[in-house]
Amino acid sequence: MTTNNPNPCPVCKLEGQEVIREADYGERITYNCARCGKFTITRTAEHMAEKRNLGPKLSAWIRNRFELGMDIPEISTNSLTEIEQSLPDYNPSDKQQFFLQSIARKSKYPGDSVSLLPEFDYPLAWASASEELLFYIRYLIERGLLARTDDEETQAFGDMSVSVEVAADGWEYLDQHEQRAVELSQAFVAMSFSESMKMVWEKAIKPAINEAGYKAYRVDAELHIDRIDAKIIAEIKKSLFVVADVTEQKRGVYFEAGYAIGIGLPVIWCVRKDDLTNVHFDTRQYNHVVWESTQELKETLYDVICAVIGRKHKI
Repeated sequence: MTTNNPNPCPVCKLEGQEVIREADYGERITYNCARCGKFTITRTAEHMAEKRNLGPKLSAWIRNRFELGMDIPEISTNSLTEIEQSLPDYNPSDKQQFFLQSIARKSKYPGDSVSLLPEFDYPLAWASASEELLFYIRYLIERGLLARTDDEETQAFGDMSVSVEVAADGWEYLDQHEQRAVELSQAFVAMSFSESMKMVWEKAIKPAINEAGYKAYRVDAELHIDRIDAKIIAEIKKSLFVVADVTEQKRGVYFEAGYAIGIGLPVIWCVRKDDLTNVHFDTRQYNHVVWESTQELKETLYDVICAVIGRKHKI
């Protein structure tokens, strides 16, 4: 059943715009919001999201998954906390880069003009409001990475819509810079390299990540001549998210997870049940995938990745 929703979107509170509400006569409701995109949320999770005031970051998380063609996110009470903890705090430089990537992705070819409605499209830049998006557009134009394609003399900047194209320097910039976060498919795995954990990597963590559509990367699984610490930092920066299994309590795992959090990447924490009481005090606030068998870890980790990061086409 499809009905027009007289209430605002439960995530971005968009009003004055038709929001399609598809109810299945049960707990789940599907919204198709002009600002957030399409998502499914349970009635209970809807109330939780409103109380927690997740606002623009959750809207941006949903919209960017929608733009990338991922599965429609299904937000439940169980997944909402995981999603909330994974929502990044991007700095202005990151937001500009993500927005430029979004315009490039929308362009059919170099020189194609892309029309934007700032009131609806500010989640593309992980911005908090249309004014923030307009700031990034102005600054990217000043940097020579974007160019206006509408009539600047007859249309005030930001009136209703604005049309831009990626400039030649913008395409060169994107070519020269590694695409981080929303564009990447690599998942960095931080875990003990001990022999006892070998099967955990081979039978659980690696296949769970791969089946969710991402490439599982562990630094010891590839031959290289780089300094190991430099290689770790470089590969984390190139990743979309990190899986950190703290079983056996290796300091390096905590360092790698902490670095990922510091640069705004989502971290999915895992630990074997008999080692749960040894988890470091500073990280106990995070939800952990607690497992007893490799099969349990594989299944649960896959579900968490799909809920928090989003499932892509299988690689």
